[in-house]
Amino acid sequence: MKIGFIGLGRMGYSMCLNLLEHKHKLVVYDVNKKPIQQLARKGAIPAYNMEEVISKLPKQKIVWLMIPAKFVDDTLKKLLPLLNKNDIVIDGGNSYYTDSIKRYNQLKKKGIKFLDCGTSGGIEGARYGACMMVGGDKPVFKKVEKLFKDQCVERGYGYMGNPGAGHFVKMAHNAIEYGMMGAIAEGFKAIEKQVPKFKTNIKEVAKVYSHGSIIEGKLMGWLWHAFKKPGYLKQISCEVPKGETEEEMKMLEKMSNMPILHQAHLMRERSRKMKVCGQLIAAMRNMFGGHAIIRKQEKR
Repeated sequence: MKIGFIGLGRMGYSMCLNLLEHKHKLVVYDVNKKPIQQLARKGAIPAYNMEEVISKLPKQKIVWLMIPAKFVDDTLKKLLPLLNKNDIVIDGGNSYYTDSIKRYNQLKKKGIKFLDCGTSGGIEGARYGACMMVGGDKPVFKKVEKLFKDQCVERGYGYMGNPGAGHFVKMAHNAIEYGMMGAIAEGFKAIEKQVPKFKTNIKEVAKVYSHGSIIEGKLMGWLWHAFKKPGYLKQISCEVPKGETEEEMKMLEKMSNMPILHQAHLMRERSRKMKVCGQLIAAMRNMFGGHAIIRKQEKR
């Protein structure tokens, strides 16, 4: 399948490598030229503006957007005049679900198809097998299903329902993720407080928790890697930088009774006021998604 891929950041670049290995043909574009050139050396077709992306695609065009949510509307505004009826746009980023419904309706008026795809798994997942939650018209999903299948782990993708459903289900996923990271950080803090009494090695705890325990999983595995990496945790401050999805989490809290999400969200906010330490949360976010960390020296 030949597609245009716009957005070659941490996730987008890794997804392109995955797609290329699955023999898809990619026309790639980003505001930064470096990843375009790097992917061109690996077999992608380079493009240096959106007009060039579209000109290098077949008659029925498929364009995948992997860009920050705040840039999607501006990108669509530039893309729309270049697209034709029955072309397909896939938003694989962290857009708010009501924005995805609005964009679906906007494109539908012009006969252009739109799918909203929540993408999970971090940079490692994007490269070797992600998890994808897709909303939109089911016939359109079926038409491009191979794109999702090839990028995901076995049984790691699915059709979630009507337009907006993909990003809504991903939003709920993010809320669960917030709660899990908060609980992990809270548990380790409880253990750390008793280190003088028990002489417990925290790194050893992370190793054991991440191998065979009930709470074993990717988050715990990434935290263990953080403990193993020499000097890594020592450089990270207690502050959890504000992420792209935090405003969505506030909205979700208003939509449903979610006390665990509320407390996890408060934990992050309090870390910025130095009332609690969110070092382990910041480390996990950086490990799985390359999210920014604030180094201790930057706080001085």
